[in-house]
Amino acid sequence: MNKRIIFVRHGKTAWNVEGRLQGAHGDSPLIYTAEIQSDLKALAAYLKLFNISTVYSSPLKRAYKTASLLSSQISADIQVITDPGLAEISFGSFEGLKKENLLTDYPVEFDLLSSRTDDIRLQKLGVESFLSAQKRFCKSINDITEKMDDNQTILIVSHGAISQIGIQRLTNNIYLGGLSNLSLSQVVEQNGHYIIEKYNETAFLTHPVTHQKNTSIK
Repeated sequence: MNKRIIFVRHGKTAWNVEGRLQGAHGDSPLIYTAEIQSDLKALAAYLKLFNISTVYSSPLKRAYKTASLLSSQISADIQVITDPGLAEISFGSFEGLKKENLLTDYPVEFDLLSSRTDDIRLQKLGVESFLSAQKRFCKSINDITEKMDDNQTILIVSHGAISQIGIQRLTNNIYLGGLSNLSLSQVVEQNGHYIIEKYNETAFLTHPVTHQKNTSIK
């Protein structure tokens, strides 16, 4: 018996467009261009194929708003449940700063951030431990999975960095890269083991991502 978990990264925000680092404490608003609205509708239409029973979201506004918009289009009966374990990694004093400036002013530290490497130099800047972030994300996923029935499908709306390293730990695959806004990843839980079926897919969007850019990755 399978339990299916679909992960979606939140929609594009003002800071995503501006290239500013956005973690647990920076929460710029979603943007609603015609292109993005059509992509949200396309994603919702695609998600309807999976018979989703419940939607879980990071409590950060950009994720919760994305989850609410999607759930309302999937089914009026689906509620959105927030879980603090799904929140983005805290990037400390880097939050709100532009990637181009970080590459110039903090080249070593940004390399460590980009590779998700825990280091005292990042800790001094207030960056959350990647290992600790992985553990709290995976604990939330394990807790959610335990509540699921066999053959049930749920949706998780979260963030780029935490979903990347979280899915890496869940599936024991350290080579998974960054995630695009509104991308879909799919994991199946079987007897306590998580198997990845899809990762960072955007082909179903009206405007698929052909050249990915992640602010927190070099």
